[in-house]
Amino acid sequence: MVLETEKGRKFSTGKEATPSPNPKPWPNLPPQPISLIAIQPSLMQNITALGGTTKSWRLAPACYRKLDDKPRMPQLVEINADDDKRSQHSHKIDISFHEKYFLYYKRRSYQYRDRWIYFKGHSHGQLVALTGDLSEFCLWEPEEKYNTRHLPSWDCNLPFKFATLSSSPPDWNFSPKYTKLPSLPKHRYGCNVMVLTGICSPAFAFFRWGKDQNGWIVENYTLTEPYASNHRMQFTNAIGFQGKFYALSLQGSLAVLEDIDSCFQITATGANRAVPSIVSRQFREYLLDSNGEIFLVFLISRKSINVVDDVEVFRLDICKFLWVKVESLGDMMFFVEDECCMSLSASKVGCRDNCI
Repeated sequence: MVLETEKGRKFSTGKEATPSPNPKPWPNLPPQPISLIAIQPSLMQNITALGGTTKSWRLAPACYRKLDDKPRMPQLVEINADDDKRSQHSHKIDISFHEKYFLYYKRRSYQYRDRWIYFKGHSHGQLVALTGDLSEFCLWEPEEKYNTRHLPSWDCNLPFKFATLSSSPPDWNFSPKYTKLPSLPKHRYGCNVMVLTGICSPAFAFFRWGKDQNGWIVENYTLTEPYASNHRMQFTNAIGFQGKFYALSLQGSLAVLEDIDSCFQITATGANRAVPSIVSRQFREYLLDSNGEIFLVFLISRKSINVVDDVEVFRLDICKFLWVKVESLGDMMFFVEDECCMSLSASKVGCRDNCI
């Protein structure tokens, strides 16, 4: 089985050379899934993260290698990590949702709120939207026009790569004037928000819904990167899944983070390195949740990052924390692009199955 790109051809990423002053449409998906989402807003749950991470291989310079040195593992660097154009774009929702009535649909179209114009993550149906100064932000449920949950202010001295949720937030009528949740069953609590900084220290910031804390919990971790000697783990990608966070380091290590005794701890690490099996110059990686499983998609480029030469998909074995190569997606198809990734049943979209 061979996973294919659209039409089985190489394609350009279409990344803009300069940021546009006009609001950028989100999600940037083909018309078929957009039409489905407009009628079935619950499909927003199938959209995860906010794009992927681009990495390139780097070998240690010859001048730093000694004759008696042991062979070193190839190292990875993130491309354009300091020039992330996504934060320079304001956005608009490119979906005209429909309200369902007896025997017909009534279209209701709106784009974005004037204040919340920068999107920095999508998880469990919630968009993370920031103000122009990138200090105040909220969770916004796009299909519910007035369902906005305000988050504590962000320290602009800290980097902000993107945000994700550990699970779906509880359903409540939230007012920004109050920080306490209404009385809910105990099992409904547990939705945490994580901001990935993209640097070693601090690595993450967390916010607990409905618990007694006034702001962000900033965490530092001193774990040594197993695939880079004398280096600490630097996390560049993450996904929230079933109440936990699964984070990938720059060098392809997996760490599982849980909220235990009011402290976010790394409770497990991956058994193998999350990198493509095909030799490449550079690649993009995407984490997404599909049908209750975590998948890792690699778009592999041998020469230019704007051309995809190969595609590989891995599934995370939750019990063994092992990445297992996927030979077939069955009826599923994955959409991946700069600012979102999504899984859908190909039969619902009317497209070829087993495709990226």
